[in-house]
Amino acid sequence: MSPRKIRKVVKIKVDPTVSSNVKSNITRGPVHVHENKHSKPVSAAAIRRSKVQPNYKPPKVFKPITKIWNASDTVYIIGGGPSLKNFNWSQLNNKKTIAINKSLLSYPNADAIYWTDGRFYNWHKKEIDNFKGLKYTIAPRRELSEDIHLLKRGEKYGLSTSLNTLSHGMNSGYAAINLALHLGSKRIVLLGYDMGNVGGSSHYHDGYPINATADNIYNKHFLPGFNILKEHIKGKGIEIFNACPTSKLNSFKKITIEESLSLR
Repeated sequence: MSPRKIRKVVKIKVDPTVSSNVKSNITRGPVHVHENKHSKPVSAAAIRRSKVQPNYKPPKVFKPITKIWNASDTVYIIGGGPSLKNFNWSQLNNKKTIAINKSLLSYPNADAIYWTDGRFYNWHKKEIDNFKGLKYTIAPRRELSEDIHLLKRGEKYGLSTSLNTLSHGMNSGYAAINLALHLGSKRIVLLGYDMGNVGGSSHYHDGYPINATADNIYNKHFLPGFNILKEHIKGKGIEIFNACPTSKLNSFKKITIEESLSLR
């Protein structure tokens, strides 16, 4: 048996600023690793927001709304509930109107449009940009056109008296009432405010590219806010009519669509 050969191990000192894997004349600076022990995991919602609006900062100053209507004017706010299926939109001609979200596509002659969900602008940017009326939202977006009036997001429930702020109620229908009051009217008719899914339908139109709002969201988050709003408008000479007799919203006097159209 031949004697075992012992290999001599030679330690080679390698400059840590140079890669030890590949021969190269390029020197690399030392890598600094910063560990923030107090950082929190980034939520999925935060990631989605960063993808849509990276480094976007909303304005700190919000312009007040200019009144365009008299207190005696009747204003029709057009929602998206199933009760507006087969509605004759020409009946709103020459009336004061605010379209909410996708109702703009059904009635592009509205005086104004309002949306709370910023995604709506991405979904229907072309239609909104081409709309000739007034445009309002509380959803800041980098890509908003200059003629869109960005308002401040106020308290969740109640009624904002500041002309640059809307109480939002977590839904566009709620905020649009505050908007109508800011625009000067004290008589408001709610169209398509079913406030729930009816026979499997969530809207009179084909909806949005997201799941429809569940009934428990209406019951837990949306509807209670209107009861609070009702208390805030007491004694202020404000009239609100719900032109959907089958609506789950019972905070305001209910009338038929036909009755509402006869109001002056």
